[in-house]
Amino acid sequence: MPTKRVMRLLSVAAIAPLLFTSCDSSRTLDPFDDVAGRYELSVFAGRSVPATFTCQPGVCQDTFSNGGTIVVHGGTLDLDDDGTFVETNHWTETPTGGAPDDVTFVSTGTYNFTGQNELTLFAPAQNGIGPRTLDATIEFGATQTTIHYIEDERSYEYRR
Repeated sequence: MPTKRVMRLLSVAAIAPLLFTSCDSSRTLDPFDDVAGRYELSVFAGRSVPATFTCQPGVCQDTFSNGGTIVVHGGTLDLDDDGTFVETNHWTETPTGGAPDDVTFVSTGTYNFTGQNELTLFAPAQNGIGPRTLDATIEFGATQTTIHYIEDERSYEYRR
């Protein structure tokens, strides 16, 4: 018959794996809970925020006919645990020789998981822009979580 000491050791050995797995708070059973939250814009069109873009005359016809400057100040990507998102970005457009105009872009949509660290964001047509489907990757780090995606051959990044 085993001694009390051996029985205690066997009990601890049987319970230890359960304790270790229950203490892993980095990943939950619901992946939407893992990614839900507010992310801050850190890279816009391949440039660190704040980012300045200069448009020469004839290049940015949809924004400026005679050229100008766009300064992206920041933005957020809010992912809700119900699979919806709201993206909000802020910038200032200044046409050459004109007054600056502050712009806020808001896009809403849904997201879903397509792989362990992959998301697809879908925004229906809104704000004069057609529907957008973005394939994103998410990186879970020790101190921050980062979402990356490419749109129109330019990289974007949000951090939480």
